[in-house]
Amino acid sequence: MALSLFLSALLLIGLVPVARSFKPNILFILADDLGYNEMGFMNTSRGLHTPVLDGLASSGVILKNYYVQPICSPTRSAFMTGRYTVRLGTQSNVIYWNTPWGVPLNETFLPQNLQDAGYATAMFGKWHLGMFKQSYTPIRRGFDEHMGYYQGCESKYTHVAACCTAGSPDHDNEYVCHDQMQYEGYDWFKSGVGQNTSLPDPTANQTSSAELIGDAAVEFLQRQSNGDRPWFLYLPFQNIHGPYTTTPEYRGLFNSSEFSEGEKTIFGYIAEMDAAVGRVMNQLTSVPDMYQNTVIVFSSDNGAPNAGPDVDHDHGKNPGWIARNYPFRGHKGLIWEGGTRVPGFVHSPLLPVSVKGTVSQELYHVTDWLPTLVGLAGGTTHRNLALDGHDIWNSLIEREQRSPRTEMLYNVNPIDGGQAGTPRAGLRVGDYKVLCWSYTVAGIAGANTTGPCSPCPAAKGYDPELAKGPVLYNLADDPGETTNLATRHPEVLKRMLARLAELADGSVEPQQWVPPYQGESYYCKDCPLHPNGTGVGEPWSPWCADNGESRENPCGPVWSD
Repeated sequence: MALSLFLSALLLIGLVPVARSFKPNILFILADDLGYNEMGFMNTSRGLHTPVLDGLASSGVILKNYYVQPICSPTRSAFMTGRYTVRLGTQSNVIYWNTPWGVPLNETFLPQNLQDAGYATAMFGKWHLGMFKQSYTPIRRGFDEHMGYYQGCESKYTHVAACCTAGSPDHDNEYVCHDQMQYEGYDWFKSGVGQNTSLPDPTANQTSSAELIGDAAVEFLQRQSNGDRPWFLYLPFQNIHGPYTTTPEYRGLFNSSEFSEGEKTIFGYIAEMDAAVGRVMNQLTSVPDMYQNTVIVFSSDNGAPNAGPDVDHDHGKNPGWIARNYPFRGHKGLIWEGGTRVPGFVHSPLLPVSVKGTVSQELYHVTDWLPTLVGLAGGTTHRNLALDGHDIWNSLIEREQRSPRTEMLYNVNPIDGGQAGTPRAGLRVGDYKVLCWSYTVAGIAGANTTGPCSPCPAAKGYDPELAKGPVLYNLADDPGETTNLATRHPEVLKRMLARLAELADGSVEPQQWVPPYQGESYYCKDCPLHPNGTGVGEPWSPWCADNGESRENPCGPVWSD
């Protein structure tokens, strides 16, 4: 009933001509580990059940040439700052559970820009941008309200901070992650309205993250319906990051022989997110004036990872093509298309009728959202460091308007390791893409030069083309990255490598999980790792103090709950 009410409201309200407001409300929905081929609006043949998101996408602008970073923290940091990860320190790894590091505080985050523009701001869901001090947490970085988890993965019911295998595919309510990883702290935090600190919320235990996020969003919108300020609501869902589990209700939607056991769980997990978004949309559309003045953006944070043979249906040479990201090659953690090109859309009654229900092939990147949304809000980015993102709004609302983006840096990981895997450097210019197996940056990891683009050792058993040196693809003709054009277009390759070097030269030292964490000049290089032990009852809270720190002791007094 709730779903049909939302779809009916969407159909009727979409017929009302609406003028663009100076300060629209903004709803940003971020899925976790969702592949290019895992939404109904991207592929109707897989039997996926995502009617709410499909309805929003099909009446908005679907983005088919849209990129993010290959792993979690890098994408989230690029989104929040509008800057490439090489400028932030997130180009090599996610931010680990116990590492005293966060995205630098001199970076201005999107919600801070929107607060400056008069917005009420709230975030419910996954953070993963640093939390070793309170000053790095959401409530101190631009959000008026916060609820959710700080780390990269957790149990969706017990909120244990760990990335273990789920104990049950359809109701993992006793998940404690025994004997698989040492991190078992409780990771669900909540601020009150108007508070500047988020505290552990034990009442969330045994309630799924999707339900908690949906409840908080609905309650926020109910309060905003009586307010006089525009709002920014950020919903970074846990779905569909591992551990893979859902409820019998959603897994049962795929209870037929056409789906494998793994697909039943993954697809149910996706359907659960769709239903949570449906509840949010029901509340939003119940106040037509509020919905009519709202811009909704949907994105994944990276391509899907491998999830088992009965889900991946992997084929091809190393790396291959998995069903989750098809037709693209590769997966999460890699800068092949499958790791970085993801589903996305923009939906709003503010869109002109001429672009509603269209598909855009324009080139967009996650860094583009900050200047675009701040521009819509009538704000400025004067206090931000130099942006890599572009304001793409005009290219979304005018079918003949090209994207201002003509190139896109996939990544440059200058260290021999890290979760951002090989190939470690890549750049797209127009339709051409260059990949380098490994790449040095002057001044980082002992390197004296930026470049060259080093080949893959033949013994790695990887695509043999990378053993020859840099590879070049034309993505317009070859989106699956099968044909290396490096020897056919040497001048194109030369220009692209020169541009890659220019961008790489702007890199900062990447953060790592062990001291000194970000090179010898990092201010907290001697700070301790998280001191807490394991245990479901122990909150994984910030451990370094903001007050009482000194140059000699930048962590301040170490504390634990």
